[in-house]
Amino acid sequence: MIRTIIKAEFKNMFRDKMYAFFAIYPAVFGALGYFLVDWLKDNPDSAQWAPIVSMMLIVVTGYVFGALIAFTLLDDKDDKVLMSLKITPINVKHYIYIKMLAGMIFGFIATLVLILATNFLPGSNIFVILGVSLLGAIQVPSVTLIVNSFSDNKVEGFVVMKLSGIVIMFPLIGFFVTGWVQYFLGVAPGYWAGRIVELELVASENGSLILVFLAGVLYNILATWLLMKVYTKRSNI
Repeated sequence: MIRTIIKAEFKNMFRDKMYAFFAIYPAVFGALGYFLVDWLKDNPDSAQWAPIVSMMLIVVTGYVFGALIAFTLLDDKDDKVLMSLKITPINVKHYIYIKMLAGMIFGFIATLVLILATNFLPGSNIFVILGVSLLGAIQVPSVTLIVNSFSDNKVEGFVVMKLSGIVIMFPLIGFFVTGWVQYFLGVAPGYWAGRIVELELVASENGSLILVFLAGVLYNILATWLLMKVYTKRSNI
C-alpha cells in the first residue's frame, strides 16, 4: 500500500503545476541570491548584509517546500481525498507521512544544491553543509502541520501561512541578539539551520555546531510529533 501511495504522489508531481513551480524555485532564487550576495560583498557599505541574505535564502528554501506540502494536503482535504482514504486499506497517517517525507527529500536536495551552487558557505566542510541542508529540510513537516492544524481549507491556509511566515524572521533576529537569550528564537523550525549559518559566516559568533545541530533535530522532531497530534485530532484522522 505504501508503494501505491508513493507512485500516486510521483504522478501528482508531474501533473500539478504547483509542484512544477517549486521545482524551479531553488534555481531562480539561487541565481538571484548568487549575484545579490556577491554584489553586497563587493560594496563595503552593505557587506555586513551578505551573510544575512545568504542565511535567509537557505532557511526559506525548506520553508517553501513545507508550504507546498501544506497546500497539497489542504487540496486533498477540500477534494475529500483524506475522507475517502478512510474506507480503503491505505492508512491516512501513512499517506500524510509519505507526503511530508517527499517534501523533506526535495527540501534537502534543493537546499544542498543552493548552497553548493552559490557558495553561500565558503570554507565550510561538507559535513556542515549537509547538516544545514538537513536542518533546512527537517522543518518541512512542522511548517506543513502548522498550516493544516489551524486551517480547514485553502483560504484559511493562506491566512495561517501569512501569520506563520513571521517565524521566518526569527533567524534574522538572531543576528542581532546575543547570548543565550537568542535560543528562545528556536521555537521557529528554521531557526537552527540559520544559527549554524550564522556561526559559520560571522567570525564574532561562538557556539557548538554539533550541539546546535542536535538541538535543531530534536526540537523539530518534537514539534512534528506534537503538531501531528493536534492535526489528527482536529481532522478526525
